[in-house]
Amino acid sequence: MLPVRNTVLLNVLVLAMPVTLSRPTSAQQPTRPEAKMAHTHAPAQAFEIPASMRTEHEEIHAALERATQASGRVGEAARALAKVLHPHFVREEQIALPPLGLLAPLARGEFTEAMLDVLPMTDSLRAELPHMLEEHVAIRAATQKLGEVARAERDTPVMRLAEQLALHATSEEEMFYPAAVLVGDIVRARAGGHRSR
Repeated sequence: MLPVRNTVLLNVLVLAMPVTLSRPTSAQQPTRPEAKMAHTHAPAQAFEIPASMRTEHEEIHAALERATQASGRVGEAARALAKVLHPHFVREEQIALPPLGLLAPLARGEFTEAMLDVLPMTDSLRAELPHMLEEHVAIRAATQKLGEVARAERDTPVMRLAEQLALHATSEEEMFYPAAVLVGDIVRARAGGHRSR
């Protein structure tokens, strides 16, 4: 399932690239005050996290929660991973994943003024991206430790969880975070194009 979703996302990004080849000028920046506030976000219903991504996050949460309830070294390693992963997942669901809900309409060439409300999220993501990638280093280390412990304990479900989480983090770094940032760039470019007409 993951490779198919990743291929679809890659195709959407290739289609969107011509719009984002140049950074917008200051004249193209929206003048709406809410678009400039660093941590003010549109209502949750305005930009839905794509269902496949929400499901994947929920599955990872559920599997990790089950692992944290295990006794011994597996439970201990799972709890250590959950401690670093939870705040990261929360922030992703606030600023990194909702903008991806605009990929399909933007790929169809659509634009509405309401899309400008995504800009606080994508601006926050752009600003916080170095920190989020640093968090991935800690998450990757805790995930690797969980995988090693699960292998030693022959805990196949937790081994699969560690593999899934490692792949998920790589997908975020290589595609989802850049795609979310590009959503903001595309919205700005389209807003500038509509204003110049």
